[in-house]
Formats: sequence, structure tokens, C-alpha cells
Amino acid sequence: MAGALLGGAALGVVFDKLFKVVVDVGINIATFRSKFLSLEQTLLHIEPVFADIEKLNKALDGREEETEMFKKKLMEGEELVLKCSKIKRYDAFKRCNYSRKLTKLENSLVKFCQIHGLIQVCRDSKLILVKVNDNGKKLDELRSMVKGLSLSRSSIGFTNSIGSSGWMNGSSFGSSNGFSGWSDVPPVPDSVVGFQVPLQELKLKLLQQKDQVLVLSAPPGCGKTTLAAMVCQEEDIKAKYKDIFFVTVTKTLNIKRIVGEIFEKKACKVPEFSTEHDAIRQLNNLLRSTSQPVLLVLDDVWSESDFIIENLIFQLPEFKILVTSRFVFPRFDTYKLKLLSEKDAKALFCTSAFKDSSPNVRLDLVDKVVRSCGGFPLALKVVGRSLCGQPEGIWFDRVMKQSKRRILFPTENDLLRTLQSSIDALDEKVLYSRETSTLRDCYLDLGSFPEDQRIHPAALLDMWVERYNLDEDGMKAMTIFLELSSQNLVNVAFARQDAPAVLGLHNLHYVQQHDMLRELVIHQCDEKPKPMEERMRMYINIKENFFPGWWFEQRLQPLQAEVLSIITDEKFSFDWSECDMQFPKVEVLVLNFETRTYNVPPFVEQMSQLKTLVVTNNSFFPATLNNVQLCSLLNLKRINLERISVTSIFTANLQLPNLRKISLIMCEIGDAFENSAAKIPHMWPKLVEMNIEHCNDLVEVPAEICDLVHLKMLSICYCHELVALPEELGKLTNLKVLRLHSCTKLVELPESIVKLNKLEFLDVYDCVELDNLPMEMDQLCSLQTVCMGSRLGFSELPNSVLKLVKLEDVVCDEETASLWESFKKYLRNLRITVIKEDINLNLLHKSLFI
Repeated sequence: MAGALLGGAALGVVFDKLFKVVVDVGINIATFRSKFLSLEQTLLHIEPVFADIEKLNKALDGREEETEMFKKKLMEGEELVLKCSKIKRYDAFKRCNYSRKLTKLENSLVKFCQIHGLIQVCRDSKLILVKVNDNGKKLDELRSMVKGLSLSRSSIGFTNSIGSSGWMNGSSFGSSNGFSGWSDVPPVPDSVVGFQVPLQELKLKLLQQKDQVLVLSAPPGCGKTTLAAMVCQEEDIKAKYKDIFFVTVTKTLNIKRIVGEIFEKKACKVPEFSTEHDAIRQLNNLLRSTSQPVLLVLDDVWSESDFIIENLIFQLPEFKILVTSRFVFPRFDTYKLKLLSEKDAKALFCTSAFKDSSPNVRLDLVDKVVRSCGGFPLALKVVGRSLCGQPEGIWFDRVMKQSKRRILFPTENDLLRTLQSSIDALDEKVLYSRETSTLRDCYLDLGSFPEDQRIHPAALLDMWVERYNLDEDGMKAMTIFLELSSQNLVNVAFARQDAPAVLGLHNLHYVQQHDMLRELVIHQCDEKPKPMEERMRMYINIKENFFPGWWFEQRLQPLQAEVLSIITDEKFSFDWSECDMQFPKVEVLVLNFETRTYNVPPFVEQMSQLKTLVVTNNSFFPATLNNVQLCSLLNLKRINLERISVTSIFTANLQLPNLRKISLIMCEIGDAFENSAAKIPHMWPKLVEMNIEHCNDLVEVPAEICDLVHLKMLSICYCHELVALPEELGKLTNLKVLRLHSCTKLVELPESIVKLNKLEFLDVYDCVELDNLPMEMDQLCSLQTVCMGSRLGFSELPNSVLKLVKLEDVVCDEETASLWESFKKYLRNLRITVIKEDINLNLLHKSLFI
């Protein structure tokens, strides 16, 4: 039938017919509704590619024969949808069979468009340019045609999903190795008050004024970032500026990082920049090649960094820069954001301080606290949350403390003092695990990480497990994150907003702290008159090669810090061997750097009490670690590496007899496992947890990993090149958690998985090539939670799942839920949680650009 209809029909007509039948059937037929909705969204994303092909064919005088394969694919889809409309709901076999066919249709359309469509479009675009050179009289016509083509990442749905986050807050599984999403527009909080007028005024300036640069200026904590994010999400702004790049600058300026983030956002591989000038030149070329209006948002620019604005002013049509800053730059047009009026301040405060925004304490106390916050949205939200549910006596004490200094014209220091009481209030919340430790202790640990950095929750979990005896499963850590978030002290980004609590920390994508709150943490940890050698936490920020003044004065004096953080920038080149520092009590060491190679300080080898090591490379390329001498650290339990060349680690002698957990996040695996796999069971004989995320060159897991007989948790997630797990997986008889989330090329699970009779948690969500589960699933007699769904190829479940008597939770999409419903009456404790499926084609550009 499809073949008979091919002749003469335009590609657009055939596409429209498929789209119409998908919408019509989806509305009237409930059996495959979620599949039709998913297919509808995918068609919307790929429609621009078909439109581009038709435009190019017309420009090239025909070539209709090349669209026949597209038409055939679309007509086959139309036939399938019409057949699905006739399937009865009670016919379980046909329902499952056609559900699987719909999934394969959608995947084939995406893949077809990705490979054939884009190749043909790109080739034809080049042919057009050749014709332009050969035939100058058609220049204007063809130029306008090429300019109108939608060949950007949006053509096939290259949307980002974090923040999606969030620092969400959708799911963003981006990395600095080519994922987009980490430089996205931040989410707008639910409770925004008093920004209606500033929003319209700022938007009007962006749309109508000719100045290329607009500065949004206000003191810290006033909501500059929130307002900038709101502007970027306005429909008329998005309609005008097809590319919007939102980049945080921070006090420690790094032009290469800023440019690299824009390349990431554009879903392009970040090139190597020889100099800052080279980075700016390549950015100019990138933006010129898009031929689209661009809005670049530079968030949190400091006064000494004003030159970055000048360097990023490109002579491009419809190119504008929106700057947010605590400072005023006289050379540029400036919009000054005012503090909230008393009325708006009170409204915002009440949304944070009272569950229904209606005060349940004396109004005079409310008014005094609101006035003490001086109209700063950040202070109003943080202070409000700290007082939520507190008795009037606490309110009165807070008012008395504030009344000692009447705040008429709040300054930055006044804001810090206002926030101080909210941080101190965390002392009242004792951790269950250690009576002497409080929520405030956990919060102060966030100062270990650079400003505006999105912190991976695994790093904080590793710190807290060893310092405060938290459970290793992360459930109590999740409670801490939620508590700090409820106090507006951190922003948390979830992979999926509607995921059930049973997923715990697995659903948390990242944590981020407001830079002003981090300054407050640093201020508290540097509090005088406590001498340097007695401080429990030491946060050292070394810009270029300038150390703090006390560093060399203390070199012969043992320092008593238990938490040590050292942050260096890309210009750091100091020879650590010249520092003979002594840190005999350090339990947690956090190293943050931005260079391609990093020499681990030799004094680390003498940290006999070190339990947790976190090493984070904040550049765009995997870094090589040198001088990794850790064998003397017999107390080292946890290693967390981010964006590191694992080969450089494994080549060192890493005999760590008490290591319990290792995390490799966005790391370059290379041939590290191939060369060292046989040694791993001997190097880490007590390892109980291995966490591998976003390692895009991991293809196979070596069989020798299965000799880690004490392993309880194995997490291999977002590794999009992973194709196979070893058959020896069944040797991990102590394994309780197996996570394979979003390993998109994993075809099957090894049959030996059924030997894991202690397995309690299995996650194969977004493993889109996985076609079945092992037939003998009943042997997984301890299984309690299963996560599966999002375009899986399952048409049925093995009957053996009937015997999974301990199974309590299945977290899945709607179609997968239908497979489990028929088993629910036999598994009486089973809860099926359907989570919203994110229509997101990030998988395409991951394969294209990483």
C-alpha cells in the first residue's frame, strides 16, 4: 500500500498525513495513548528537517527521488497507526506486539532523521553554496533560503534536559565532555514577587534598544539571576533570539571556560583554546556560522572583569549581551533593580514563613523581621524558612537580635548578618547519626566547592558518611539535601520531578549554593580570633600562584583542620614540593583545579587520617594526575574523581586495602580497565561500591570487576557507549544495587544476573536497546525495586516475575506499567509508580558530538 502511494505526493503532505492520524487516533483510542503522545512529540521535533529537505530540493531543481525513502518510512508509520486503532484493549498479545512496533517506529524515525536526513541536508547546503559561487545572480535568493533553514540543533529536538535543573528542574545529564545543558537558563522559583514591572521594563530594553550591552545591576541577593532567567523564558524574547546562552562568570574569571560553556550549549565539541584571544576568535566564528539572533547572558560579572564584556562584543546582526552584576559599568546602559517594596517584601516573606502565606504569629513581629531583611529576596526567603513553624518566642528572640542594629540602608555586610541567624539556627537540628554533629556542620561543608559550581551529590555523601556516620545508601543524605533546600539554603535539581522517594539519592542530579551564602560559609570558617592552626575547616582559594599570607608562615606548624579544600585556577603552576605543610588530622580533602595536568601535593601522602578524597577538574577536558602516592593512607575509604583520565590513576600504585567506594564521573576510561582490570580485585579487596557516570568511552565492563566479591553497589549510568556486561556478573553474590540507568546501547543483561540472589534494586530505565529480561527472574528472590521504561522494547515480561514475592516498587512509564498491571493481583505488595516521560532527543547529539 505504501509503495502504491509514493508517486507524486509531496514529502510535506505525507508527513502531515502521518501527524494527523497520530493526533486523531491518539485522542480517540486510549489503548496506545502514551505511545501516540510520545510519537506526536517526536514528529514535532523532526518536522523542521523534512521542511529543510523540501526547501533544498526546490533550490536544486528537483531531486525528488531522494525523498522517496522518507515518504516510504512515513507511510509505513501511517499504516501502523491505523492498524493500532483497531486493536481491542482486551487483546493483550496484540496490544503488547503493536506497542513494541510503535516504539520501534519512533526510534527508527529519529535515527533515520539523524543519519540520512542531516547528511542529505548538510550535503545539499554545501551544493547550494557551490552554486552561489558559480552563479552570482542567484546570490540573494539562495542566501535568504539558507538563512531560513532550521539546521540548528533544534531541527531534531536537540533540547537540553537539566535544567533543567535545574540545576535540575528536569533531567540534564550533561557533562563538560560535550553534553549540553550545564550552561542552561536556570529555573525560575515558584514564588516570585515584585518582578512584574522590572520584567517588562528589562524586556522592552532588550527588544527595542540598539545598544548591544545591557547591564542589570543590583546588590547581592536581590534576584538579578532570577529576573534574567525570567526574561530569557519570555515567549517574545525566545521568538526573537533563537540562541540564548546563559553563562555564570564568577569572581574568578576564566574566559576559556565561558567560551567553552557556549560551545557546550551549542552541542558542539569544545575545541582546545591556545589563548584567551583564540577562544574569543573561535566563539566569533561559531556565532557567525549560525546566522541567528543571539542573546548572551553573562551572570554575576565582577567589577574587575568588565573587560570580558568588551571582548565579547561582536559585530553581528541582532547580537546582544545581558550582564548581571553587583556593580555598575558606566560605559554601558544599565538597568538598576531596586529592592522590594515593603508590601512585596512582606508577601514574599509570608510565602516562605507560613504554609498558607497567612501569618499565625503577631503581625508586629512579622513586620519587624521583614524590615530587618531590607527588601532582599534572598534574605526574605532564607529567614522566612528558618522561622517557619517556630513558636512566637523564637520570633521574638530573632527580632530582639535584629533590633540592636536598625537596617535602614542594607549593605552587603548587613545582608550577611541578616542571613547569619538562619545559618546559626541549623545548629538546633542534630543529625541522628552523631549527636554532636548538626545540620549546620553539613551545610558548612558545601564551602569546600568553588562558587556557582554544581556539586555532585555523591561527593557530599562521601564526605558525610565518613564524618558523621551517615548510612551509605544515601537516604539520610537525601533528607539533609531536602531540609537545606526547604530552608532555601541550596538549590537541588532532580533528574525527574515526580519520581518516588524510593529512588532516594539516585534521583538527585546536583546541588548548588548561592554565591552569597557561600561567602557566608567561608566567613564563618575563617572566623577570628580563632588562630589558623586551630580551625576545623580550611578553604584555600589560590588564584594564579598567590597563596594566602599565612600559608608559608604555618609550614612548620601542624594544622588541626579536619576538612581541607584547595581550589586552584588554570594559571596555577606552583611546585607543591616547595610546601612542607602538615595536616595530621585531615579526614576530608577536596582538590579543585582547571589544568590539563595536576600534580597531587606531596603532603597528601602524610595525611594519615584521610578518609575521603574528592578530586574535581573544572576544565572541559580530562586531566592527568601526577604524583598519586596514596598507598600509605590506610584509612582512605572513598575516592571521588570527576573529569579525570583514569589511566593516570591506575598506572600509579593504588594498593588501598581499606577502600570502600570509588566514583568515576565524566572520566576518560581509555585503556585503564583493559590494562589494570586483573589488578583491581587485589588493589581494592574491600571495595563495596563502584559508581561510574557519564564515562562516554566505556564500551565493556571487564570481567575482572566481578572478582570484587564484597561489592554491594554497582552503578554504571549514562554511559552511552556501553554495549555489554560480563557474563561473570553472577559472581557478585553480595550485590544489592545494580544501576544501569540510561546506558542506551546496552542490548541485553547477562543470564548470570539471576544468580544475584541478594539483589534488591535494579534500574534499567532508559536502556532503549534492551529487548527483554532474563526468563528466570524469580531467582532474584530479594528484589524489592525495579526501574524500567522510556522506550524499552519489551513486549512482555517473563512469567517468572510472579514469584518475586518481595517486590514492592516498580517505577516506570505508562506503557511499561501496562505490562506489570496483570501481575499486580499476584504480587500483593506491589506499587506501580508511573513517572512522566520526558520527550528528549539528547541521545542524538551525544552520539554526534562526544
